[in-house]
Amino acid sequence: MSSRRTPWGELMDTSRDTWDKIEHPSTRTMYYCGNTSGPVGNNIFYSKISDDLDDLSSRTMEAFELALAIPDWEYMARPNSSCYVHKKNLVEHVQTLPKLGVLKALVTGSELGVRFLWGGGQFILSRDVVEKIVANKDIWRNDLMEDVAISRMAEALNISLDQGAMACSLNLNNSDEYLCLCYGGSDNFTFRDFSDMRKAERHFFFRLKQDHNRSLDLTMMRELHKHIV
Repeated sequence: MSSRRTPWGELMDTSRDTWDKIEHPSTRTMYYCGNTSGPVGNNIFYSKISDDLDDLSSRTMEAFELALAIPDWEYMARPNSSCYVHKKNLVEHVQTLPKLGVLKALVTGSELGVRFLWGGGQFILSRDVVEKIVANKDIWRNDLMEDVAISRMAEALNISLDQGAMACSLNLNNSDEYLCLCYGGSDNFTFRDFSDMRKAERHFFFRLKQDHNRSLDLTMMRELHKHIV
């Protein structure tokens, strides 16, 4: 899930120059952007739908439909622009999953107490789940954010929201210390040297979004790439 607006365009470029530069025979990356312009490639798609945040759910449904036109894939991993992906660990994880009915993400709740799968923790979907979502697009909620729309669709289709997730979220605590929150597999830890990120040895999604300074997202992505490959 990408965009060419600032800071997401820079994040897309950095993703392509770091984790996505590492080829893995079992993966294919597609960058999906709104109606804008930018780098051209056979794995970059520019929608005719606007790049506005309010149209994110509409673009997501379009991306699902385009993905189903691609044959011979079993699982979709949906990271966003501020995520570093460890492809090898991701492949090893999905090899442990069921073939059908997979929708894995972190469960959270709104102030109204409604549970949903938080898109900031990234998603893994099996192909049959994407097929079911597209087949029922008449009840897809374009008025909701993408992660909430997926969650409400899953509930309508009786797909469990409680399948668990594996992800890390990195946050700068102060000028030189980071907190790594690990979901599903490792203990939380603090660090100053990015080589310590090897402690999250089985993780594959690393959320880097720093709301106070998005340029840090780029720095953290490059530092991860130096130390965990």
